[in-house]
Amino acid sequence: MIDYFLTASKNTLLQVILLFGVTGLITALLFLFQYMIGVVLSKTFGWGSVYLTGWIGVPVHELSHALLCVIFRHKIVEISLFKPDPYSGVLGYVSHNFNPKSYFQNVGNFFIGVAPLFVGSILLYIVYNTFFAAYSAAPVHMEFDLSHPIDSITNMISKIMNQVDQNAQMLKSAFTNPGIWTIILIYVMASISTHIAPSTTDLRNGLPGFALIVAALFIYNLIVGLIGYPTPDLHGLLTNYLAKLQGILTFGLTLTLYTFALVYAPLAIFHLIAYRKFLNPLY
Repeated sequence: MIDYFLTASKNTLLQVILLFGVTGLITALLFLFQYMIGVVLSKTFGWGSVYLTGWIGVPVHELSHALLCVIFRHKIVEISLFKPDPYSGVLGYVSHNFNPKSYFQNVGNFFIGVAPLFVGSILLYIVYNTFFAAYSAAPVHMEFDLSHPIDSITNMISKIMNQVDQNAQMLKSAFTNPGIWTIILIYVMASISTHIAPSTTDLRNGLPGFALIVAALFIYNLIVGLIGYPTPDLHGLLTNYLAKLQGILTFGLTLTLYTFALVYAPLAIFHLIAYRKFLNPLY
């Protein structure tokens, strides 16, 4: 019996890494660059700088939460699409209630928490592929070998970096000699990309749902192990279905990096000339 538990644990760990490993890494990078963009703009223009991108990006962020609340049957109590508070740092919020006895609604907490990441990235992808169809973002296929974790992690990071580089080249080609509509689209996409990372509160609220997902995967792997169903089929399905999603998320990361570079470079030069100081984007 112990062998079944060990096999189920191993398969669950692999599935969690496939499902959330790359997504978690991209989310961390998005959060970092989103934070640095905010720091750079705030140091230069003050708190009011949140309006530069927030009036578009924050409503998309909050509506993503609201959409998943509806899907997972949470009751929305109050919603504020964009109401910046300089004292708390809150830009908007969605207050919602759920039935704690409902497994479906508890799992929904996770998806509600990370909703801006997925909805925002998909929206970016749709806009980009609609208006720049010749420069389509490619899927990113990820695999993980538990017997060689360091090599697998290195390979994952390498694939993300290569895809970011390819996306950057596509963006550069697409935005060469831009017209007025291209500039508007760049601004809209940049505004969305700088607000798609879930906040720490979003992630904290989603943890119970994440735990339930992991538990469900473990139970599934244990049952199929006992009846002899081949679980590697699930691994293959996850890899194939996640490839497109990871391609979309990597595109969102590329656009956020692009935005950071476009914002930071001129403002860093301005700070050197005007204040003779290095513009630290971290604090």
